[in-house]
Amino acid sequence: MLRLFRNKRWWLLLVVMSVLAFAMSFTAKNNDLFNRFSLPVITAISPVQKVLSTASLTIKEGLGTIPEIFALKKQNEELLKQVRELEQYKQRFLEYQRENINLRSMLGLKQRNFQYELEAAEVIGRDPGNWFNVILIDKGENNGIKKDMAVITDQGLVGYTISVGKNYAKVLLITDDRSSVSAMIERTRDNGILKGTIDPAPRGYVKMVFLPQEANIVKGDIVISSGLGGIVPKGIVIGEVVEAKKEPYDLMQYAIVKPEVDLQKLEQVFVIKSQNGNQGGSNP
Repeated sequence: MLRLFRNKRWWLLLVVMSVLAFAMSFTAKNNDLFNRFSLPVITAISPVQKVLSTASLTIKEGLGTIPEIFALKKQNEELLKQVRELEQYKQRFLEYQRENINLRSMLGLKQRNFQYELEAAEVIGRDPGNWFNVILIDKGENNGIKKDMAVITDQGLVGYTISVGKNYAKVLLITDDRSSVSAMIERTRDNGILKGTIDPAPRGYVKMVFLPQEANIVKGDIVISSGLGGIVPKGIVIGEVVEAKKEPYDLMQYAIVKPEVDLQKLEQVFVIKSQNGNQGGSNP
């Protein structure tokens, strides 16, 4: 407190001296003696006057910029709002673009497979008890969907329906170990059974079994549905062989197949309701 008091006294003294110097300079313009007396005082305190004047000017300038600061802040907020709106427009555009691509793909699929009666469906969820291998679609009995109808995309086979409600259906993916689809090697026409399995195939791959030991199956061969069994029509692409396995004393060989469809990123699918007028599926 003593230090603060001393500081106040010092500043008070400077102010008094400034006033005194101003009075002396004003009232004694023509008095040489007085001028000689006041000149040292004025000279001594002139730096203080300069500091006070500069500080006053700085404060005035600072007060003058306050409205500009508020104006800039408002402009900044408006610009940020516009950026957020543009980002939303961008996301909507990208989503519309994706939907357009999907619709074009579906249209192309229908045109290429005119012999099928296709029902478009959206993937609305996955089975909590079998998340990776069972999906839910938004079409069911009300749309003519039945059990054991093949489900495809424009890229290839997805799976087939295993249970159907009024307005939904469950689809078993070809990667599930319960799945069994008649298939063939497109190049050699060798037939086999496509099984969903995790052993020895990696997760997301499938295994084609019961292939003849003498079959010349190589990496890169395309696997398609054979049409046997009545669930999946013939000629639908399933995937590509990544490895063929032959055991010396086995009568059969098998192949590891990578599905053509990315089964973990499904959004839209088609259910094959009939082929050439023949109703697909089975009654519950």
